[in-house]
Amino acid sequence: MSSKVLFLAPGCFDKGGISRYVRYQLDALREIGAQENVRALSLLGPGPDGFETHFNVTWHGPTDEVNAFSRAAFVMQTFRQTILWRPDVIHCAHVNFAPLVTRLKAVSGAKTVLNVYGLELWSGLNDTRRTHLAKLDHVIADCHATADHVVTENMHTGQPSVIWDCVDLDRFIPGPRPQDLTDRYGLPDMKQKRVVLTLGRLAKAARHKGYDRLLEIMSDVRSRVPNAHLVIAGRGDDANRLQAKAHKLGLGDCVTFAGSIAEGDLPALYRSAHVFALISDKGPGRGEGIPLTPLEAMASGVPILVGDEDGSSEAVDGSRNGIVVSPRDPEAITNALTLLLSESGTARANRVTEARRVAEERFGYAAFREKHAAFYKALFKAS
Repeated sequence: MSSKVLFLAPGCFDKGGISRYVRYQLDALREIGAQENVRALSLLGPGPDGFETHFNVTWHGPTDEVNAFSRAAFVMQTFRQTILWRPDVIHCAHVNFAPLVTRLKAVSGAKTVLNVYGLELWSGLNDTRRTHLAKLDHVIADCHATADHVVTENMHTGQPSVIWDCVDLDRFIPGPRPQDLTDRYGLPDMKQKRVVLTLGRLAKAARHKGYDRLLEIMSDVRSRVPNAHLVIAGRGDDANRLQAKAHKLGLGDCVTFAGSIAEGDLPALYRSAHVFALISDKGPGRGEGIPLTPLEAMASGVPILVGDEDGSSEAVDGSRNGIVVSPRDPEAITNALTLLLSESGTARANRVTEARRVAEERFGYAAFREKHAAFYKALFKAS
């Protein structure tokens, strides 16, 4: 790919799902083209809670918070790069930028590409952004659930290209857990406990991820698996409420709040669990495209439990690597979690092996990169 791509991202430095997808996407575009042919602009700059590793962009905002100044500076940079550099493609990583990108397209005549992720589409997308979404040339959806929503709601005349999120298969691998991880995060002993892990932002805006559901069924799970233990990892403005709820439910001895996890500790954290659970529901302000955390858990050899209302279900292949349940059926969630925590011997070994295999088959970075190569080849072949 010798064409020039101007990539516009809301952020590249925080640990949210969109930023992770964007980082992989920029790596892929730089590999299938050349570093000098891809320029990335990020509205948000680095912050104290972001990735510990450096990530190269052409320009980023001055802070990790959006304000009038950072918006203005970002818009000025987009027009400057568009007018002076004359990109062939403007690749937009968030629908909120769609009105800006249609104006950049009018100035430059560049082809336009938009990433869409699910929640942003079915959670109050305003008429202006929806109108400008329809004016962009091509749409990349992070999962089939997101693509189906675009089609059924007549948001775009074209069929979105689905490119699943990916996971670093060299970094997230099955293996032992370092002992010092237990001490740093207060994790239970896997030899004594059957551990279910959930990980994400413990924020009011992320309540659809199912943290409450897991707390509410833990007593029933423990009646069937007495040594079951729940680990909730992450931080956010809802953490205190969740901790108070765990205490009120009498779960103090079987729930651990591990707090924020350093990026370098994530692979070992996944290996500290027998099951990973993220049982999200879908609705206004709620739901996922395809979340990355179950994919990372699978690659680490951990079976997963996910919901059936959004893109999460696409992480499971039949029952090879986990179970899909309705987030609105507590008994089904309890039964599924009990089964996964109770498995042993050949059944457990097979489930662990298949978790890794599904990650390799569906969610490797090499496949992610090749899908982008094919997308961009078709993009220019059509011109």
